[in-house]
Amino acid sequence: MLQSGCNRELPGASNHMIYKNYFYRFATVLLLLWACAASSAVEPDPLFGTDSMLQLTIAAPFAQLMRERSELDELDGVLTLLADHGQQAEFDVGVRTRGNFRRQKSICRFAPLRINFRKSQLEGTLFAGQDKLKLVTHCNGGSARYQQGVLREYLAYRIFNMLTDFSYRVRLLRISYVSTDGGADATSYAFFIEDDERLARRLELEQLKVPSIALGSLQPEYTNLTSVFQYLIGNLDFSPIRGAEGEDCCHNHALFSDPQGVYRAIPYDFDLSGMVDAEYHAPNERLGQISTRQRIYRGRCANNDRLPATLQLFLDRRTAIESVIADQAELDKGTRRSLDAYISSFYKKIDSARAAEQLAKECM
Repeated sequence: MLQSGCNRELPGASNHMIYKNYFYRFATVLLLLWACAASSAVEPDPLFGTDSMLQLTIAAPFAQLMRERSELDELDGVLTLLADHGQQAEFDVGVRTRGNFRRQKSICRFAPLRINFRKSQLEGTLFAGQDKLKLVTHCNGGSARYQQGVLREYLAYRIFNMLTDFSYRVRLLRISYVSTDGGADATSYAFFIEDDERLARRLELEQLKVPSIALGSLQPEYTNLTSVFQYLIGNLDFSPIRGAEGEDCCHNHALFSDPQGVYRAIPYDFDLSGMVDAEYHAPNERLGQISTRQRIYRGRCANNDRLPATLQLFLDRRTAIESVIADQAELDKGTRRSLDAYISSFYKKIDSARAAEQLAKECM
């Protein structure tokens, strides 16, 4: 959200950088001016215009959905929105499972979903402008860890919103799942993710479907920003330049271009990060990771000269980032302490005169 940088005074540089204060402030100003100049004039859809949690009920044949796990065939359902004043609005929807890793039965007993609305029912409602929406679900319902894991991943998206408008908007939900075919009912946290087409409209971009892209074609400041963000949340499961075998570019990123021909790979899917620390998350031994919460910097060496300004932007946004966590009332005490400690450990690493130099040694 660009109001986090564009519409406020820039805070002063940290004490440890006092001797380079003017350089870093100048570089940070340039980075923020670039972000502001590239911001969209289109307001977010009503669904993503605020951050309050929505209460929903979805009635559908969930036993069949979770048994078949088709990524093509939709089953009929009804989504009910409970408004703050107690009134309900019902929508006929198509429901199917989605994804790759979390759609596997060995990983999640309750797979992520895609909700397909009927556009004719949406005019004048909170869902106006929507069509198909990704729904991140609780995966397994047996422990509070899965419930809190949904909140952790939701907050990863929200943190990235604090850094750039070129990010997927999300909306937190509390959903009662009613199985119409004899399956078990459940109630859990979940969140909607802004659709690719709606993000493209909001930011005046065009989505691209290609197997890969050259690093030099990507907007370098933005690529650096995403690399440090992935380091903040401790994520290694991504690539901004190529997709997995048989998939479009890029792995856990969506590739877009603007009218000037500038390319950006916008990240998503953060469950295999140290910040989320999902129960099915294992260390990435190929990259030398010892624990799931260990951070390894996977930024690109070609962008190392931009690291000081990028790190300064993160330092300047620390209060906003920490406030996102502090304001999330649904976190339990243990999760809140864990997230606070994890974010603090990131800032301890970057809040030094040699932080950029140290990260540059780990680049790819």
